[in-house]
Amino acid sequence: MKTPIAWRNLTHNKRKLAVAIAGVAFAVVLMFQQTGFENALFDSTVEVVKQTRCDLLLLNPARFSLSSELRFNRNHLQLAAGVEGIKSAHPLFIDNTVALFHAKEPTNPPKPRPIRVLGVDPKKALFHSVEITAQMPKLEEPDTALIDRLSKPEFGFSFQDRQLVGNTQGSLLGHPLEMVGTFKMGRDFAHEGNLIVSQKNFSKYFQYRGADPLAVVDLGLIQLDDPGESDLVLRRLGDLMPEGVTVVTKEDFIQREVGFWSASTPIGIIFKIGTVMGFLVGTIICYQILATDISDHLSELATLKAMGYGTAYFRRLVITESLILSGLGFVPGLLLSLVVFEINAQATGLIMAMTVPRAMFILLLTILMCLISGWFAMKKLISADPASLF
Repeated sequence: MKTPIAWRNLTHNKRKLAVAIAGVAFAVVLMFQQTGFENALFDSTVEVVKQTRCDLLLLNPARFSLSSELRFNRNHLQLAAGVEGIKSAHPLFIDNTVALFHAKEPTNPPKPRPIRVLGVDPKKALFHSVEITAQMPKLEEPDTALIDRLSKPEFGFSFQDRQLVGNTQGSLLGHPLEMVGTFKMGRDFAHEGNLIVSQKNFSKYFQYRGADPLAVVDLGLIQLDDPGESDLVLRRLGDLMPEGVTVVTKEDFIQREVGFWSASTPIGIIFKIGTVMGFLVGTIICYQILATDISDHLSELATLKAMGYGTAYFRRLVITESLILSGLGFVPGLLLSLVVFEINAQATGLIMAMTVPRAMFILLLTILMCLISGWFAMKKLISADPASLF
């Protein structure tokens, strides 16, 4: 039975092992946080579209992101509704810019803050959320809205167990608005909160959009009879729609939105740089750990070298130590990151989701980080002359 020298080298001193694991775990948490905030940027930005019931979307081709204010004529959506294979076509009205909202307190009301307002037909089930769908009839009353309970507390509302606590009266653009329910969608880097109102109330509050505020649409939500025929219906709509309207699949829209924030804005680039910096910091930490371990056992390893053990053996030894270290450091780093993700989500209202592919990506980075460190650390061992150590 072979002696597991790599394992013994790492575990013979429990204090040093704990420090080594803590060092790698720190790098893992650092990388998780950078990629976590980057993914939160993407996930939170497209959450509105993800929650809608649609297979295809109609939009103005110049609309470079969901937060832009470029619309198309509602007549084009009505035209699309008659295309073969389309089950339904409904408008989604969005205001990102002029809506100022706050709680209506009798004394010391909070300062109005910008909020995103979604206007929908309350008779239609346009969202996957059962919670939202069940509350749609409430929006048929004048001056009513549902408020995202992840909206910033600076708006002046308090939430507990999915319910509003205390005041339910608000003011939107200086006009009264009553909160008749809550939902969960989450804010993003561009919006501090969300409201859902009926399209009738949307028309009342946002008359700046023209004589008929509902004549222009932000997004057209299209459901198909058979989602498997999306390519066929996409071609039919492409041939029918004028230049001022484009049609895309829901997934393509999401990927385009993610691509915009990832490549065209400083925020996405900053988080990528942060991930690289975390990787480099972890590489340095891991190198110091492995180099110190090799130095501590250099005489013993040199003895093995004098006995005839070749370079390949020592490379395998250091690589094995690197892999063990990456695994031991990744697990606590992952668990700590889950806790920090939850804290961040509660504090920011962003969607901090830990998925298996994202965890596997950081695991691969951790393994690569330790292997690179091990490669540099083994150079000292490979170049050591056994005769000079005795």
